[in-house]
Amino acid sequence: MRWLEAGGAGARDRGRTSSAGALLAGARLERARVTQTLASLAGLTLVLAIAALFARDFYASANLVLVAQQIGFIGVAALGQTFTLLLGGIDLSVGAVSGLTMVVVAVVSGGSDDKLAVAILLAFGLGIAVGIGNAVLVSWRNAPPFVATFATFTLVEGALLAWTKGAPSGNIPESLGSFGAGSVAGIPVPLLVFAGLCLVCAFALVKTTYGRWVYATGSNPAAARLAAIPTRAVTTSAYVVCALCAVVAGLLISGYIGYVDNQLVGTINLNCIAAAVIGGTTFAGGEGGVARTTIGVVLLASLLSLMVFFNAGISGQLVLEGAVILGAVWLQNRGQDGGRSVRRLRLWVEWAGRRAGAGSTPNDSKERSVR
Repeated sequence: MRWLEAGGAGARDRGRTSSAGALLAGARLERARVTQTLASLAGLTLVLAIAALFARDFYASANLVLVAQQIGFIGVAALGQTFTLLLGGIDLSVGAVSGLTMVVVAVVSGGSDDKLAVAILLAFGLGIAVGIGNAVLVSWRNAPPFVATFATFTLVEGALLAWTKGAPSGNIPESLGSFGAGSVAGIPVPLLVFAGLCLVCAFALVKTTYGRWVYATGSNPAAARLAAIPTRAVTTSAYVVCALCAVVAGLLISGYIGYVDNQLVGTINLNCIAAAVIGGTTFAGGEGGVARTTIGVVLLASLLSLMVFFNAGISGQLVLEGAVILGAVWLQNRGQDGGRSVRRLRLWVEWAGRRAGAGSTPNDSKERSVR
């Protein structure tokens, strides 16, 4: 009976060590998440402090309106990008879809309000088609998301150049101007659209089964499939959501400027990825969300506006934006490395519990398996 009692005690010890290891790993991972969020908030505070010290016109009402509009433009696209990043993917066709939206609205409507509704419906239909195409390449053909969406970007851009004979141009109907450049109670409409979409996306990701499926698929696709989660359908929906957000961003930008400017829309690609990553949504998948992306959007929009006051130009903005992305990724990888270290420590503790009293080490076990 002694050996039975010893076995039971050993099982209890292993259970305690396993639980302790799991708690330790969870605490370290949670600390990494908090660190990432605090780093983003600290960056935003630093930017606002620098603006207060060296660019006081940054807080002028006219500039704050511009910042709010930019938050709306970048934020809408970044929300869609968040869905693909949560799955461990990426969508490089966002800029192309926004550009396609501008051209479709200008060409189909001919600058007239009469055909605007048809043009908008066609733009959304084409956006859905692009999103499904990306999802088929990524989920059904197992193409790397970077390659698949870059191919889609190239295809759409080439089609636009062929359609417009290399010179995208045209006027946007005036009624769309109130959507991109209007305001309600002094608050720019793009910011209100972004806020509304934030609420919808946050509810979908946090309060619904679909949101749990997204995080599960991004964290471990194989385990999600074993749990009967329709991973392909989840992936398809994420890329469709991203494309639809790109269409909305294209409508906002086209309404704001009033004409087709493919060059202006092209910057939305990098900006939406940068905003989501700066906020703490990781490339690895399963980490992040609407709140973090919102912080990143506000930080990036404020930073880009501040660079204008410093006359940094496009080149300076791109360099700074790249540096901020690298810093965010470094913080994320640092947290993930810490998590992996804790998981390795937990495995060691569990192994030690199983081997307690045997007088062996991992190297001894390896030698026996070789023999």
